[in-house]
Amino acid sequence: MSLQLERDSRTHVQSHLDELTSRVTLVFALIAATTLLFSTQIDGWLDALLAAIDPCETECLNLYDPARWSAVRWLSSTLAATLACMPILLHQAWSFSNKGLLPSERSWMIRWMIGGTIASIIIIALTLLWLLPFVFDSGHSIQTDMGLVARYDAVLMLSISVAVIWTQMVVTVAILGMAIAGQLGVLNAQTADWWRIRCYGLVLMLLYASLPEFGSLAFILMLGSVFAIESVCKSWLRQPAPQTLNSVTVMDEEGGARRPVLIECQCSGAAVPLPSPIDLNMPNLVYHSLCTSNSEREQVYDALRTSRTTDAFITGCDGSPLSDLFKSNCASLGVNTSGLDLLVRQSYRTRPANNPELEFQIMAAQLGSPWPESQQLDRITSLIDRNPNDRFVYTAKTTDALWGLQLKPDQVLIRLQPDQLKTFVNSVGTTYANVSPL
Repeated sequence: MSLQLERDSRTHVQSHLDELTSRVTLVFALIAATTLLFSTQIDGWLDALLAAIDPCETECLNLYDPARWSAVRWLSSTLAATLACMPILLHQAWSFSNKGLLPSERSWMIRWMIGGTIASIIIIALTLLWLLPFVFDSGHSIQTDMGLVARYDAVLMLSISVAVIWTQMVVTVAILGMAIAGQLGVLNAQTADWWRIRCYGLVLMLLYASLPEFGSLAFILMLGSVFAIESVCKSWLRQPAPQTLNSVTVMDEEGGARRPVLIECQCSGAAVPLPSPIDLNMPNLVYHSLCTSNSEREQVYDALRTSRTTDAFITGCDGSPLSDLFKSNCASLGVNTSGLDLLVRQSYRTRPANNPELEFQIMAAQLGSPWPESQQLDRITSLIDRNPNDRFVYTAKTTDALWGLQLKPDQVLIRLQPDQLKTFVNSVGTTYANVSPL
């Protein structure tokens, strides 16, 4: 499935790659420059962190490996620079990707970026101010009770602190992303495996690549991360797939399951709205003007995709004014599109119909696929039988409009295929005296 949204530029893949490269280069350059700037201040920040997590009342911290101290300084400077450049990073990510996202995907992404940044900052603050001092104090108390003399490696304590903070950031962002996707309905029982593979794979890759020196600790952190994400997101992973439409499944003549939907396009106010309520045995989406509104067409794509629609019937026109891009996008979603051409039907009336709901029901009854065409006459006669007080005007269905036809308020037009018209007249005309030929 490949969608080409109107807001996205129709350029070669290489142009998108060049744009991505330029944006990534800009972000990396800013982070590198900020890292160099922070490296001049990082010693004071690390001293403050060591003072906060030092569990000893007297001096018990030692520097056993000066080379690792330098590595910790630069790693800490890089993490601080990444957080400082986060607004620019998020802006570049949003500017690059939002044009190719559907409404629900854009909603997920903007919530994820903003929420992930805020949650990460809160988690880091709580970890530095409460969690790490508590853990180190508890460990020091155990060693003191055992009679051991405390001698701690300052570099190792900082390395563990940075590893815990990095793991928390990765897991928090992953959980937040899946939680927002679950609330929007994007994450559900049908898409759970897709999300697990990509989310868990990315989390494990980031942790494994960034924590190679911790060995068993890194393995425990990775397992704990997956367990935490699975536990928190369990309800969303098991929730049923939401339906933006109350889909109705019908069987076609070949026994295939089809899910039709009626797309009511009001053609910028030119088309008469459908009666409400109306019973057409299929869901109904209402839009103001699909031909002129990019956002409404994207809403259609989103609704058709999530409801797994197979057939879409557009009310206002016959579908020809819609762009080829719209039709190709619907086809890529597996949706067959056609039109009911209500604007032409409206031209047959100078006065409104007495029973407009019946007129739309007759039009729906005359639809072919996915409904069996062999039962088309049965559907029409069933409606006629339920509405004996209406007069029905019938004609052969052609591609040309019935110029000059004017229907009275109590008349309803029935257009059939030429080969069905004779059968219809013979079966219905002998039973219903109020059926008059055109």
